[in-house]
Amino acid sequence: MKSQKDKNRFYKLTPFILFIALGVFSFSQSDQKIEKPNIVFIFIDDMGWKDVGFMGAEYYETPNIDKLAKNGMIFTQAYANAPNCAPTRACLLSGQYSPRHGVFTVARSDRGDPKDRRLIPIQNSTTVGLEHIFISEALKLAGYRSAAIGKWNVGNSPRAQGFDLDFPGIGFQGHFNSQGEYLADHLTDRAVDFIKENNPKKTGSPFFLYLSHYAVHTPIEAKEILIANYEKKQGVGCHNDPTYAAMIESVDQSVAKVNRILEELGLSENTLVIFFSDNGGHGTYTCQKPLRGGKGMLYEGGIRVPLFAYWPGKIRSGTTCEEPVISTDFYPTFLQLAGAKHPENYKLDGTSLVPLLNGEESINRESLFWHFPAYLNSYDGMRDEARDTLFRTRPVSVIRKGDWKLLQFHEEWVLDKGRENILKNNAVEIYNLAEDIGETNNLAAIQIDKRDELLDELIKWQQETDAPISTEINSKYQRND
Repeated sequence: MKSQKDKNRFYKLTPFILFIALGVFSFSQSDQKIEKPNIVFIFIDDMGWKDVGFMGAEYYETPNIDKLAKNGMIFTQAYANAPNCAPTRACLLSGQYSPRHGVFTVARSDRGDPKDRRLIPIQNSTTVGLEHIFISEALKLAGYRSAAIGKWNVGNSPRAQGFDLDFPGIGFQGHFNSQGEYLADHLTDRAVDFIKENNPKKTGSPFFLYLSHYAVHTPIEAKEILIANYEKKQGVGCHNDPTYAAMIESVDQSVAKVNRILEELGLSENTLVIFFSDNGGHGTYTCQKPLRGGKGMLYEGGIRVPLFAYWPGKIRSGTTCEEPVISTDFYPTFLQLAGAKHPENYKLDGTSLVPLLNGEESINRESLFWHFPAYLNSYDGMRDEARDTLFRTRPVSVIRKGDWKLLQFHEEWVLDKGRENILKNNAVEIYNLAEDIGETNNLAAIQIDKRDELLDELIKWQQETDAPISTEINSKYQRND
């Protein structure tokens, strides 16, 4: 394990990086001092792809979120690195895929009844080791002040990983404290205070705000005045829970308040605002139609999430990006925009989104990968959209390449002769998302060449990243035909 002093040796200056990073947008910089942009990252917990107005929700009310999204860039194919929170957060903050840091799931990897699990799953880590260099550490060396406000869930404290301020929100039982204060409001007020206290016009330094809400995670609790509004409304399909809707509206109010202080302080034109979720929506309370599944599944509804980027005068208003992107992409994006030094001898798995923010159509990346060697038992809702009714997911690896997506299920792959018996063992599913966004038509027995191409690439990636796949048989398993 490396000390902080050792970490500092990782960084080396790339010639002209500041000029390149801050010159990407088509605006005049001649005879002007280049300012490093502030970065506000608003991270929502368990918000699904269709849970906001800008992605088509009609029952949920998100006017402030929608306004920023429509005046910025909406990403329609944005992905979390995992179907639940801890691994996505670990990947985003470290810039690395899960096999590199070992945070694969939340808490235990052996969820569910032992008699239903064919394999002993890979042991999960709940902590990202200090040898992994978080984006906050890289930005600190570029002169940024940073705050981690809200949910953390990756082990070591934010201060140990480069943040200057750590404010988790203490004293709450669920989403309320003993004074009746709502947690999302509490965190938002602290975020506003941080922006005021670290106004670059006074400090001379840019800031990075990581505002990580606990909403809309369970317990599903909201302010009564907001709930009452939705109790009067007619639900729209599977969007019909008044309390969940009220939680979403509180998030919308948070976004409005953060944006308002940026405007009041005259910081908007030099601040990038990102809105993102850590995984798909909870299937008991919402759904993501036409996507299949929700939180805890590696089908689209569990990993495809809402994303917009807003930066007045820099990102063209009213734009939509169809390029698949993933949460590990934020690290290199922020490095480039900040003119920050790249950590030396430190692998980053993402690709900078700056070309997309600048209006280009592609970042010329071939594939995205997921590795989830764990079990997640089922819950109320969406059992019919999972692979089986006992688990939201069993151990699985995934590749998306172009319009194609392949899922490799470890139990069948390891125990039922893998590739040798691929036409019979149901170890692989492959879908064309352009034609079948709901993942209803498994083409593994039809698109043989495409299946083998993606499978070969996935296996190569597993080998390159040392992605662990359990081969240990669970002796407590009881076959249930």
